Amino acid sequence: MKMEQLKKRFLLRNPDGLTDAELLELLLSFSSKDPQKLTQDILKAYPTVAQLMEAATEDLTALEGMEQDSVLLLRLVPELHRRYFLSRSHVESRLKDSHDFGHYLLPYYYGARDEMVYLLLLDGVGKVINCRMVGYGSVNSANVPIRRLVQEALNANASGVVVAHNHPNGIALPSKEDISATVFLRDTLDALDILLVDHIIIADDDFISLRESGYLRNY
Repeated sequence: MKMEQLKKRFLLRNPDGLTDAELLELLLSFSSKDPQKLTQDILKAYPTVAQLMEAATEDLTALEGMEQDSVLLLRLVPELHRRYFLSRSHVESRLKDSHDFGHYLLPYYYGARDEMVYLLLLDGVGKVINCRMVGYGSVNSANVPIRRLVQEALNANASGVVVAHNHPNGIALPSKEDISATVFLRDTLDALDILLVDHIIIADDDFISLRESGYLRNY
């Protein structure tokens, strides 16, 4: 009876009227035989929705009473949310400045727990050709060789590129290594007549442009 009431309250009223615990219990009712108990156990381990959505899959699996279907549901929710924001950002695919680049790239990092590098490939008028993840780690990491970034740009016949990476659980400020890698990539692409338009560093919902910060001003 309680679950039916939660369903009606969610569908017929403003969802804001439900607590986090009630929303979670409603979601888990589709995968758990005892969603109320499971919800209580989850919220003890992860008191906020943000902590829960950012929890590692192996940590969720280790919770008592947590079955595979429940883990799957909890992983599907943020991924659908990420795809929703991606589809909205792609409505206008001609990008003009660092503000556009940052907001276009933000959804790619929604819920990211690891450091990732994306390469935004642009044609001569700023229209997006493609956006590809080129590896895990920072731009200067051995896991993301500059050679691959350059090859992706050549393969796409891009006139310009925007490179982006994130600082999980950090702040959107460039390190010395970020700056030196940016300068090296700029010079490498310059020799191939490809413009490094910007380097965007993302942390949570914030981002910083290395071009606007002055590191690409002379290019």
